[in-house]
Amino acid sequence: MNSFATGFATGFSTQEQTMRGSGRSSRTVVSNRATSIRLFDLFLNGSNAMSSFAARMKRSLGLKAGIATLMLSSMGVMQGAYAAGTASGTDINNTATVNYTVGGVAQTAVNSNLSTFKVDRKVDLTMTAGAATSTTPGATGAAVIYTLTNTGNGTDSFTLAGANQAGDNFDVTGIQVYRDNGTTVGAYDAGDTLVAAPISLTADQSVQLFIVSTIPLAATSGQNSIVRLTATTTSTATAGVDNPAVVDIVFADAGNNGLEFANNQYNIQAATLAVVKSAAIISDPVNGAGANRKAIPGAVIQYSIVVTNSGTSNAAAVVLSDAIPANTTYVASSMTLNAAALTDGGDADAGTTTGAPVSSISVNAGTVASGGGAATVTFRVTINN
Repeated sequence: MNSFATGFATGFSTQEQTMRGSGRSSRTVVSNRATSIRLFDLFLNGSNAMSSFAARMKRSLGLKAGIATLMLSSMGVMQGAYAAGTASGTDINNTATVNYTVGGVAQTAVNSNLSTFKVDRKVDLTMTAGAATSTTPGATGAAVIYTLTNTGNGTDSFTLAGANQAGDNFDVTGIQVYRDNGTTVGAYDAGDTLVAAPISLTADQSVQLFIVSTIPLAATSGQNSIVRLTATTTSTATAGVDNPAVVDIVFADAGNNGLEFANNQYNIQAATLAVVKSAAIISDPVNGAGANRKAIPGAVIQYSIVVTNSGTSNAAAVVLSDAIPANTTYVASSMTLNAAALTDGGDADAGTTTGAPVSSISVNAGTVASGGGAATVTFRVTINN
């Protein structure tokens, strides 16, 4: 604005007119340089201040009312020049015009020079995390989602980096960052693109991103892992005084450092299985099934295997296997699943045996529900004589 004030003052450099007519002489001093700059200041501060100044000027110069009237108007694009989001590189142009009369006669308007400056580029961005991801131990390609938005007033490029954070239960491995290409909006899939270079976003553009990683098999139900995605501008802030002729760069993000981050997390929902095996004497050759039955040769022993799931996820494809103990012989067709009889052959039901004589049994228990679901397998053996 200094260049504008200088031009405005030049238009009002000291002028003296001697007007003679009807035997009367009138000398009008319009303004000197300092007064013209004051006029510009008052012009910016409002019409009331301008009117007050004009009245004082008339009195100080001894002017009669109506001899000189100064009218100021602004020409250009001042209105809206400071609106948020004005694109960087936009030229803001302004010219002031002074209209006045002398002796009631309108004089030629005086224009200031054209004042021009460029809108600088505001580097600003936000990074937000979406909902946490529930996953399972050993999962590969597990993804958590983020949204990056360029809230600056020009196109910008950003590097992206994912990292484990402290204060959680475990670290993930193989961290990579992917861009959502929209095949399945908001969900990581094979159509998404690995980010290997800075990404470019226009002003107000947003993009969804994923951290994709592998969950360690040792993670357990209820544990979580925190991961952070950081976006950093590739731009460099302009140091020093503003140059109105070029587009300077200003970091306007929350930290004024050109980077923003957000944390998201993986929550482990796993099946937590417990297996308990017990043995009970069913009968013996001496006492039969009586209360005093003993584990003597020829006695029949029943094994029970109970699987329970106290975790937060169902356990699927649960298979129980057990070897027939040494010095015992499997009792044919003695397997059950949840009290339902099973056959020994490899047929349609859930039970199978291996070997001849039988050396092991196997039962496909299917799904054991979370929150305390259970499956019980039994089979019998005879103690060898």
